[in-house]
Amino acid sequence: MRYASVAMALMALCVSATAFAGLNPQVTLPLHAKLSSFEPCTGYAPVDCATVLPTVDVPAAPIAVFLFVYNHHNVAGVQTAFEWPGWSLTFGLWDCQGGQLFATAPANPGGPTAGTITTAFNCVNTTSLLVVGRIHLVPAGQPGCVNQVQSSFPNGIHVLDCSQGTDLISDSPLDRQRLGKVCVGPGGNTACSPVAAVESSTWGSIKASYN
Repeated sequence: MRYASVAMALMALCVSATAFAGLNPQVTLPLHAKLSSFEPCTGYAPVDCATVLPTVDVPAAPIAVFLFVYNHHNVAGVQTAFEWPGWSLTFGLWDCQGGQLFATAPANPGGPTAGTITTAFNCVNTTSLLVVGRIHLVPAGQPGCVNQVQSSFPNGIHVLDCSQGTDLISDSPLDRQRLGKVCVGPGGNTACSPVAAVESSTWGSIKASYN
């Protein structure tokens, strides 16, 4: 039964062009980098976004970059996309939640299509920092920022709640603060702090931009 629920959530992430506001209007997608060639799902500890913030400024060296969900109520899936100029992806692992499945996962060269992760998992009812998976990168040229960009797949960057409600994260300056960013040198963003929820009057225009 849980597998069927996850499969339904994954289908909702992949094919739904109509987004219905979900239960996570202030959701953020933090990133955390660790100097490493391999990390398990627990390798981000003790980061919790409350007392210990993610590392977002790094040297040009092999790193693992963790993707989290934060400032949420309940979650069953997430979609975002990564770009990594000056880096090369060695591999990614998306296995940190129970029953986790993915329809697409980041691959070189990154960007809105190749860099997309679309993944669903068993419903998680917690407000704690939720780890989704991680990508492992090595320098390739002049490494810049590991950034999140709008996915080319339906509804762009969004989080699915346990009732298949969808909360979008747009490209507005305010919403960009909700996306973690890792940079060589200064410039990273933890995305741990909540920001103002999207006004209901803007939902139509946001959804239309992904149709």
